[in-house]
Amino acid sequence: MSKSLRFIKWFYPGLKIKRWLFLFIGGVFFFIFSVVHFFLNTLIILKIADVVIFIISLFASIIGARHLLKSFFEAIYPQKERGIIDIIYERRYLSKGPRVVAIGGGTGLSTILEGFKKITSNITVVVTVADEGGSSGRLREEFGILPPGDIRNCLVSLAEAPQLMRDLFQYRFREGNGIKGHSFGNLFITALTEVLGSFQEAVEESSKVLAIRGAVVPSSLERIRLKAEYSDGSTAEGEDKIPQGGKSIKRVYLLPEDVKANPQALQAIEKAEIIILGPGSLFTSVLPNLLIKEMADLIVHQQALKIYICNVMTQYGETDGFTAADHVDVLISHTSKNILNCCLVNCGRLEPKLLVKYAQEKSFPVIPDTKRLRMMGINVFEEDVVSRTNYLRHDPQKIAKKILSIYNWWKENGKSSRRSNR
Repeated sequence: MSKSLRFIKWFYPGLKIKRWLFLFIGGVFFFIFSVVHFFLNTLIILKIADVVIFIISLFASIIGARHLLKSFFEAIYPQKERGIIDIIYERRYLSKGPRVVAIGGGTGLSTILEGFKKITSNITVVVTVADEGGSSGRLREEFGILPPGDIRNCLVSLAEAPQLMRDLFQYRFREGNGIKGHSFGNLFITALTEVLGSFQEAVEESSKVLAIRGAVVPSSLERIRLKAEYSDGSTAEGEDKIPQGGKSIKRVYLLPEDVKANPQALQAIEKAEIIILGPGSLFTSVLPNLLIKEMADLIVHQQALKIYICNVMTQYGETDGFTAADHVDVLISHTSKNILNCCLVNCGRLEPKLLVKYAQEKSFPVIPDTKRLRMMGINVFEEDVVSRTNYLRHDPQKIAKKILSIYNWWKENGKSSRRSNR
């Protein structure tokens, strides 16, 4: 289309642009005219008329400019929930936030993202692809795709789309042969993968549908399985099978071992100022990402703040009886002592009634043995980071605020100091 025809489009009816554009231009014209005329005339009556024209034209130009901008923004960003100031805030303020990479999986990781998207838009979530349980496991086996469940949860947590769209992605079918137990979001990503022929492209398109703040990427584009060796020498394969053994886990492995990392994940880690590990299931959500050698090696050599958010409660079948230092020791023994340099542990009060509820599921508070962590050369930060709900989970706002505080501390003296800080 020629430039002249494109220009004519501005005058098409129904665009809600012409009237405000003419009002703005007319206002500016009479504004300038009144100012010039005011200084050229000596008659008081004409000067008074110029002042009146000046005031009217000023208001006309302001109203025209305001509605013109509003028309543009409503056409480009039609979401009713978001105003111009919200969009400007996201594009300008949040774009200056620290570059954050959060690594993990499960509900633990997706829970804390709600807080981070309010302090930075430069966040990349690297999600494990070892999930084999529930809806994700069924889709993985039936369609040969990567498990979409953890990725879906992270997409929804970072979404700026209307609440209805977020609820839709999380909706789980309760009836229906073949679809019972599946979430709509998992089916949506699966269908997109079939249409586009690429799981990664399906995730990217889903990100656009949900208008997420940041990016969500799988840690690898290859299909992997998780294998665990128990302390008694026995083994188990499959992310969903490992905790069912009810035994102490000695070590976990990836099958195959030479898995390649997703290049997008590596690029994000290379630029990161803050690298967050966890929270989430230690052996089946956090470690599978770090067992990818390329990824672990890159993290080890980064000079960023590398912080592990320790779980609030132990997990039956994975971390029975674990302290905070035990969690960190497992991360280090599977990778390197330089995989992290800080650890955030909860020191907030836990509701007794909830503790009783969790105890019935053989889940107990993680003891924050800070002295042992300090002896390991880890900077320890203790904070009340638990939400006051029906679950003993991390509060996303508290976590984001504390991580930002730790990051500011790290920029000043963290790189040169191994001292702990409270």
